[in-house]
Amino acid sequence: MDILITGTIPRKRLHALVLFCMGLLLSVGAAMIPAEAEDGPLYVAPGPSNLISPDVIERNQEQRARTGRTLGDLIGNSLRSPTSHATDLLVTTKCGHYLSATITYADGSAKTLNLSNAPASQGDMAKAKAAIPILRIVDLFDCDH
Repeated sequence: MDILITGTIPRKRLHALVLFCMGLLLSVGAAMIPAEAEDGPLYVAPGPSNLISPDVIERNQEQRARTGRTLGDLIGNSLRSPTSHATDLLVTTKCGHYLSATITYADGSAKTLNLSNAPASQGDMAKAKAAIPILRIVDLFDCDH
C-alpha cells in the first residue's frame, strides 16, 4: 500500500511490475488470436506417447495387402469333399477384393464361401488360375469409390 500513498515505486518493484504487465498483455493478446488449421499431414496417435505419420500407415496397409491371405488360403480344403469332387469354382471379386467363392461338385451340390472382402492381387489370381484349372474369376466393375 505504500506505493499508492507515497507515489514513488522502488526500482526493483517497477521492473517486476512492468514485466508482469507485459506478460499479461501478451497472454491476453495471444488468447484473442484464433488458431488456424494447418493443411499439413495429420498424425495419428495409437498410444499415449507414439505418433505415426499417415504415410507410414499407408505403407503398412499396402504391405499387409501384399502379404495377406492368398485365394488358396481363403478356399482352404473346401474343394475336397468326402463323397464327390469339385467340377467348378467361381470366385467373385470387386474393386480388388475377393467377395465370394461358389464351388459346384460332381453330385450336383454347391457350396458358397464368404471370402470376407480379402485383398485380391493380380499375381495371386494368376497363381490360383495356374494351380486350379476349374477356377473362373468374375470381377464386378461397379466400384463405390
